Amino acid sequence: MVAIVATALLLAMLPVAAGSGYVPESYARSTNYYDVTGEPHISATLVGDREFDRGEDAILGITLQNCGTISEIKGDKYLDPGEKDYGDEIRLAAIELEAELKKTSANMVSAALFADDAPVDVTPDAQEIESIEAGKSGTVHFPIHIDDDAPAGTYHLRLEIRYNRIQNVQVGGTSGKPDINYWDTNEVQNQDITIIIEKEADFEVIDVSSTLLVGETGFLNITYQNTGEEVATGATARISDMLPFTAVRNQERLGTIAPGESATASFKISTDRDAVPKVYDIATGIRFRDEDGDIQISDPMQIGVVVAPKVPFSRKLNAKKWWIAGAVLVLAVFLGWRAWKWRAKVNFSI
Repeated sequence: MVAIVATALLLAMLPVAAGSGYVPESYARSTNYYDVTGEPHISATLVGDREFDRGEDAILGITLQNCGTISEIKGDKYLDPGEKDYGDEIRLAAIELEAELKKTSANMVSAALFADDAPVDVTPDAQEIESIEAGKSGTVHFPIHIDDDAPAGTYHLRLEIRYNRIQNVQVGGTSGKPDINYWDTNEVQNQDITIIIEKEADFEVIDVSSTLLVGETGFLNITYQNTGEEVATGATARISDMLPFTAVRNQERLGTIAPGESATASFKISTDRDAVPKVYDIATGIRFRDEDGDIQISDPMQIGVVVAPKVPFSRKLNAKKWWIAGAVLVLAVFLGWRAWKWRAKVNFSI
């Protein structure tokens, strides 16, 4: 308080500032001793990692740093040492200056994060901080979800910061019972928060075919496509073990799959004799190495596998009757030819 009073005494000798700006009508009964130039300035910084994978859930921690400064202090009223109330006015001026120096504080701070055009889901609930004084900071947190099919790249989220600040202060009354009048205003700042969705290999099933029958062994063919941006090496396709199937091998090697390329895995599978003919859901996925040589596992992919009814033996026999008849005819001709050749040989010998 001593320092503020000393400053007030020094500035009280300054001439009246020309044009102190608009003052609300309610200030008519108070005095403006100073014009102080300064305001808050909020700088937003993302804390921690800014690189994410598609489909990832994360929490963004954002620090709000108040870099506000006072750039100018000017006296707005000349105080005459010869006036009888000079001492009281000096103290009122010091009270006003103390309040004016708080112009750099951001009060009732709220922050909301918006994805705009970025492939990110953000809950735009405002996070609130009571106040941030100049030189200090506060932190807000926002849960986000990266879209499962988000393209790799750099994206900008918009952080909207709202706060209240002091625009002007005037003081009335007496030094023993001062009447401090605040003229506040609301501000809005928008800042970019940059995140990166990393390149990676990603897969989807583009074709499924099968020759599976109840109680028999057949093949399940699954075609996978690399829909990502990186090459997958050492790729191995896997299917889940579940009834009514028994896989001879539940994984098949695919090798290297570049972006946009596809590969087919063929699984040999036996179906239980008591299986119900229908479409069964099976989970499949791919294990591979990324371009850094790290092992990755794709998200599970659900496919429908058709199991057809077992074909009765009579139907199989009926379906093959022309083949059987043809085989019998060929066999009869062959045996007749052999018999004729044998008789011809005997006759020649005689």
